[in-house]
Amino acid sequence: MRNKKVGCAKFGFKMSNILYAVFLYLLMDNSASGYELSEELSKVGIDPSYIPSGIAYRLLRDMEANGLLVSKWETSGSGPAKRVYKITESGKKYLEAWLVEAKRNLQTMENLIGLIERRLKDE
Repeated sequence: MRNKKVGCAKFGFKMSNILYAVFLYLLMDNSASGYELSEELSKVGIDPSYIPSGIAYRLLRDMEANGLLVSKWETSGSGPAKRVYKITESGKKYLEAWLVEAKRNLQTMENLIGLIERRLKDE
């Protein structure tokens, strides 16, 4: 099992970093399966059809390998067993650090947008 250090210094605007935050946010209140998490992407404005299920599951496995969440197999109820994910304390700390970095990145984007808008108006 791989275990790479997950820090906040290079969040940037990578889609995987945004999905980390989305999945962790969605797990704040309840445990959920990968399918349920993917279906809930629309709660934050992401069209679930844009994120292939293979990508979502790969990210969830990566997040688990890095201690941001844990999973267990749920066999109760009808249908096949499903892996259910739950956020860890490390996941909550990651989300806190992500929020700080995202706010900084948002300010950078807002500044750049303003500069570009002014420049284009001057032409």
